Amino acid sequence: MALQINQTSEFIEVRGNLNTQNMNTLKNHIDFYMKNNERLILSLDKVYKIAYSSAKQLEQLYYSVAKNNKVLSIIGQENKQIAAVMNASKTSYIFSNDRV
Repeated sequence: MALQINQTSEFIEVRGNLNTQNMNTLKNHIDFYMKNNERLILSLDKVYKIAYSSAKQLEQLYYSVAKNNKVLSIIGQENKQIAAVMNASKTSYIFSNDRV
């Protein structure tokens, strides 16, 4: 399934499969938004499949945003379709514990 990125104000919902090719599109979208904003919520609730490398790229993106003293809240911890990869890649800690 093709990746869909839907944004409403400071909330981005990703729908589809996240892989190396389309992860760059998502990263560029987030980087562009964060240039003029301090906070963003990224929902992975409707991601059906995530590549190991994409989980690692999300982790790097998370750190990159934090390094600039901005907040990227990633939700989707309850998404069972991506939980195994997030756990195997040791990146599940980047999920926000609370719904924002």
